[in-house]
Amino acid sequence: MVEIIVDGEKFSVNEKGNLITELKKHNIEIPHFCYHEALGVSGNCRMCLIEVVGQKRPQIACDTPIKDGMEIKINSELTRAVQRGILELEFINHPLDCPVCDQAGECDLQDYYMKFDLQDSKVSLADKVKKGKREDLGSLVIHDEERCVLCRRCVRFTQICTQTNELAVGGRGEHSHIMLMNGKKIDNPYAGNIVDICPVGAMTSADFRFKKRVWHLQKTPAICQGCERGCAIWIDSNKAKYQDSKIYRFRPRESSVNGYFICDYGRYSYKDEQVIKRDDSAKISALALDLRTNGDQYDILASSSLSLEEMSALKILANEFNMGLYGFSDFRDESFKDEIGLKLRVPNKTANRVGLNKLGIGRNLDKKSKNLIVFHLGRDFEFINKFEFDNLIKIGSNSDADIVCASSYHRDGHTLNIDEKLRFSKGAFEPLSPKICDIIAEFIGRRVEFDMSILKAFA
Repeated sequence: MVEIIVDGEKFSVNEKGNLITELKKHNIEIPHFCYHEALGVSGNCRMCLIEVVGQKRPQIACDTPIKDGMEIKINSELTRAVQRGILELEFINHPLDCPVCDQAGECDLQDYYMKFDLQDSKVSLADKVKKGKREDLGSLVIHDEERCVLCRRCVRFTQICTQTNELAVGGRGEHSHIMLMNGKKIDNPYAGNIVDICPVGAMTSADFRFKKRVWHLQKTPAICQGCERGCAIWIDSNKAKYQDSKIYRFRPRESSVNGYFICDYGRYSYKDEQVIKRDDSAKISALALDLRTNGDQYDILASSSLSLEEMSALKILANEFNMGLYGFSDFRDESFKDEIGLKLRVPNKTANRVGLNKLGIGRNLDKKSKNLIVFHLGRDFEFINKFEFDNLIKIGSNSDADIVCASSYHRDGHTLNIDEKLRFSKGAFEPLSPKICDIIAEFIGRRVEFDMSILKAFA
């Protein structure tokens, strides 16, 4: 660590780090478009030019080596004048369509204008150069060339992160533009991240366009349940007046597990997680009554989609009525695994296979009875077809269930990912259907308290 001086104040930073990232840790913002922690330095946007004491001209912060005792001025008149000049350049042909742009509210260009610019445009809307609009680049990515600032993050993402090279920059100088390499559309399992990393709304999601303004969305930190990687995500939801809460999108949340990205399978899995409105309270009461007299004639099958809390509650339920408890975790899809690129996707498509093993829930189903109660959170109960049974009761979060319960994103819960890292997922909002732990509480007639010491063993 070394000390540098920023606007007269000393800060301790990593000498080997990037100046923009290091100052961000101290809540100091240097505006930038092309630099991204996952993509490295490009140095083409010039938005991060700052005054460095001792240098004849402003320097790009993204590629300025950190030296002990260096002094920079990010709020000086020179730095501000350079930033206003760069923004004026970016706005010359920008359509200024913030009222209809899906990036509005999350747009760096919009934010920088409000913070550092506020100049009137010297070019009328009628005189601006018109460029391509609504170009379908494939994989639900829509390109608006008029909004593009040519930061090249999207190009570098396909080069560095997915190594699929679908995007390139064509033309020279003022004719430069983002284009599809050899005319082939984007075809990789992480394409949605191109929309996330675009700083100005040139890349928008065909799935999310015009559905909801971002400032109306409630952000909830959660963990993706699509596979046992356990990527950190944001759940963006909204509850409109006189309507039920609704999830509009999943976005990546920075973490040591997934870095800055998630796969498209996890990203669009939100579509399977909407609230199902169905009153199964009579079925729950009837099953509770039956279990109190005939409980030992049933067995329980818990899938690896459940949380540690839910699995632990099932162990208590099994002991209460002398039921057999079995686990099922074979949700493998070998084609799901990545061979190149980010390699975030894991073949097992449930979040808690490791947790099932750690809690000692056996998977030998040879001795199970013919009466089976299955607990599963996920898309379907297709895996049940592997077993023989006389009487099957399905409790899950999809419409095929006999008793519908809250999904993984509508309740709090812990899981263990493939690397045995403890992951906590928070419910986006209160569900209309009961949570699995609530159903178990009705079965045994009392609330089940989760033993927190279980988490300490995995933390």
